Amino acid sequence: MKIKIADFMEKVQAGEFNQTSLEISKDDLLQADLWSINKAKEQIEKDTADNKLSQVMIHVADSEFEINFYLETGVINLPFADAKKVTHFFDDDAEVDTKIYLSTACDYLNASKFHIDLISENVLKNDEIKHTMDIMKENYETSVENFSNKDEEKKEEK
Repeated sequence: MKIKIADFMEKVQAGEFNQTSLEISKDDLLQADLWSINKAKEQIEKDTADNKLSQVMIHVADSEFEINFYLETGVINLPFADAKKVTHFFDDDAEVDTKIYLSTACDYLNASKFHIDLISENVLKNDEIKHTMDIMKENYETSVENFSNKDEEKKEEK
């Protein structure tokens, strides 16, 4: 889908994009069950066919800590929350193709509590769906490890 940068920023900042939420279990995530990504792909394809920006949040429902994954139709590797920064990279009247990005938000992921990856240049293909799930699983496992180690760090500080 093509969009003018000024329109992209306006729509995202005004919340004019389709938001969909899914819940996944940590078992489905750890077993790399692709149902959530396939569901997200369907929603993104529907939204872009309707010429709408799309954000699909996948929440790990039974995790010991808050972790969310976002598949978004963006124009650069910035989450919708940082849309105003897009002007640093493009002219407002530039027209660009949207791409699909995966963002991970979790307090235990890394120092920035955030990671973003370019997943697809346009429509999610089978290998990109698998790769997306691999990134989600890896980010979750890293977060679990960091979450587990936080208690060890507290003990060492005493």
